[in-house]
Amino acid sequence: MVLQDPVAVYDAANNVEAQLVKMFLVESGVEAFAVEDVSLVGYWMLGILPEIHKPQVFVNKADVERALRLLAEYESQAAERERLSREADAATASHIKVACEECGATTSFPSSQGGSVQMCPRCGGYVDVGEVDEADAFWLEREGTDES
Repeated sequence: MVLQDPVAVYDAANNVEAQLVKMFLVESGVEAFAVEDVSLVGYWMLGILPEIHKPQVFVNKADVERALRLLAEYESQAAERERLSREADAATASHIKVACEECGATTSFPSSQGGSVQMCPRCGGYVDVGEVDEADAFWLEREGTDES
């Protein structure tokens, strides 16, 4: 359906967000329309220029007040999801303790380095941090064999 007196109520970061916000409003009983950024206006040699062409969500002028209340709820829910995601990431961000085979020193590495080879800060030797994935195991086994 066509909006009679459209008013932009939301500037989205990208086309996907514009569609999500539109669907949120529609499911809440507010007729909405998303305008996506599909033009090349605003692109230049190093990327996009902001605020030239942006995805927006429009509603009828009569629904602006209700839409703004719903969008405030949407924003608070998004902020809460982001906060919970950061807390979950912080809770799972652990360290892996590794003993160096050359000098015996125990060193702690971030779990993000799991499956990698790092240098021992004490002796400079190489230590395997955590589990080695299958692709790396193939190459490690291959290095150990002499094919000459």
